[in-house]
Amino acid sequence: MKSEFEIVKKYIQPLVGDNDKYAIGLSDDVGIVDNLIFSTDTIVEGIHFFSNNKPEDIAKKLVRVNVSDLIAKGVRPGFCLLNFSAGSIINERWIKSFMYSLNEDFKKYKINLVGGDTVQTKSKTVLSLCIFGKNPKSNIKLRSSAIPGDNIYVSGTIGDSALGLMILNNKLKVNKNFKNFLIDRYLIPQPRIELVSIINKRANASIDISDGLIQDLQNLCLSSDVGAEINFSDIPLSSAARSIVNKNSKMIEVILNGGDDYEILFTGPKGLQAKKNIRMIGKITKGSKISILDLKLKDGAKKNGFNHIFK
Repeated sequence: MKSEFEIVKKYIQPLVGDNDKYAIGLSDDVGIVDNLIFSTDTIVEGIHFFSNNKPEDIAKKLVRVNVSDLIAKGVRPGFCLLNFSAGSIINERWIKSFMYSLNEDFKKYKINLVGGDTVQTKSKTVLSLCIFGKNPKSNIKLRSSAIPGDNIYVSGTIGDSALGLMILNNKLKVNKNFKNFLIDRYLIPQPRIELVSIINKRANASIDISDGLIQDLQNLCLSSDVGAEINFSDIPLSSAARSIVNKNSKMIEVILNGGDDYEILFTGPKGLQAKKNIRMIGKITKGSKISILDLKLKDGAKKNGFNHIFK
């Protein structure tokens, strides 16, 4: 079986041809044409959301996972295309609730819908946005620009979404307050739009955390041809996540590898951790090794973040 990364490298990257200046070798989450930056993300019933989820929450997740990609590049969203493949769970009431919530988030993030496509399927619902923003190409914060000596920063708290998914799958039991908080973190991402200016002005390299902290740190390091040293004790955790880890140290791997955080991981100079919910967790190093200095897990810390597998 092939991973999504192997499929992209073997079969999709060759399609780029001579247009690599636009596609960046398909090595980042965005494409760039002149001053137009665009990205796309798809969410699928049974993988990214479930049939019993509220359509309002599904709409918010669709918008926000896409917005997060642009934030990581230091770009504000402006326009989008919507592709709506309605599966068996869909009826007019569902569509009304979904579209109302979608429009509310379009207003929240100042996004204008300019087109798209709608189809009906006989199986799962598949939803996709292609989102656009504007920024000078010279100022886009790619994942390939980290420099040895850079500090490594993350926004928000890490691991909440993965723990929320475990609760929904009946693999984790917590008290009611923690349960509601963690499930909300999985269902409704909170893209850090307030960080656009800092990333745009101060970051060297940046990526949003969708596949897990370690996996996305590895992605950034591979693109930049660097290594990293981080401390687990410096990774920001919510009170819910910290309580769970304190009771069961095996949950550290879930925190590191779970994915769906949609926080921002970026590198830059000293002094940014005091700003807007940002924490410094380590440094970029020469070489290629990724180490967690205060854990026994080293050289990648079991780099098994979220990854689609193709049979």
